[in-house]
Amino acid sequence: MLNKHDINLTLSRIVKSKLVIADPNDMVLLALAFWHEGFVPDFDWTKELDEDGQHIVGYLTEFFAGFNVLCHEEREQLLRFVNKLKPLTPKNIAPDEYRDELATEWGLEHDITPYFEYLSHYQTRHYDHKSDYIRPSSNFVL
Repeated sequence: MLNKHDINLTLSRIVKSKLVIADPNDMVLLALAFWHEGFVPDFDWTKELDEDGQHIVGYLTEFFAGFNVLCHEEREQLLRFVNKLKPLTPKNIAPDEYRDELATEWGLEHDITPYFEYLSHYQTRHYDHKSDYIRPSSNFVL
């Protein structure tokens, strides 16, 4: 099982990188936390971040919530977090054909796509993740 303190430190480093020069190992740890450990960022900690930091956390959470490796309950918990954080009017960032549309919606100039090659094989329910974490149900999002 991943240590929540380590996950929070990892998320802090990713936020500081502004998704430009994040360590791929940090992205992997975060993906594992979201997809296989039931991780939800701490809302109070997130609200202490500047606006860009909040948008990065919101974007990452919504991005990782979009995969069918999660059960319905896990996905709903992540989306409740996202809905509390989502800005009514994000910064107006011009669309870019090379940027994830979700990042643009969050007002971000950078996205997670450069790191996805490191994450893709963890996004399956068949990935054998060793953990004490027990999913709330086996009702996976399809």
